[in-house]
Amino acid sequence: MPALALATFPAATLASDNPGSHQHGHARLQMAIEGERLDVLLLSPAANLVGFEHAPETDEQHGKLEELGTWASQTPLINTASGSCAVNQADVHSTWPAEDKDEHDHGHDHQQEGHADIEISQTLACPGLSADGELETTVMVRFPAMEQLDVQWVSPQSQGGTRLTSGQSGFTVRR
Repeated sequence: MPALALATFPAATLASDNPGSHQHGHARLQMAIEGERLDVLLLSPAANLVGFEHAPETDEQHGKLEELGTWASQTPLINTASGSCAVNQADVHSTWPAEDKDEHDHGHDHQQEGHADIEISQTLACPGLSADGELETTVMVRFPAMEQLDVQWVSPQSQGGTRLTSGQSGFTVRR
């Protein structure tokens, strides 16, 4: 990750380190732009992306998590209007709440109290990324539980942000 991206994401810690940041239906998308390269980070409650907030237990839940990883490795979180971006690298990390093994607490589901988050990071190659770029994201279409997406970007020349709500996918990055 270039130095610019590292400077952008020092607070790119999962919500387990910042309990106030976890809100179902909301997520954050951060990106560092350097030339034709985008380093992108999506931070979201797990419920928005896979429909549950505990370590996968069933075959169906394992399948949803695997499907998310496959999708993230093939689909750019951000793309140009012409669709020129390609995923060079992608990682998916989660913060499943630790299971409480207290034998004396019969019938209490500790996992209901946990708030797991998923972090997707990508490095994208976007040939032809212009100085004033029209960009889009299909995140809210792919994950309909997401109602609001806060988008932030930084480049060597500037920084900015916007908030997308259901039905919105495009935004302009002024660099």
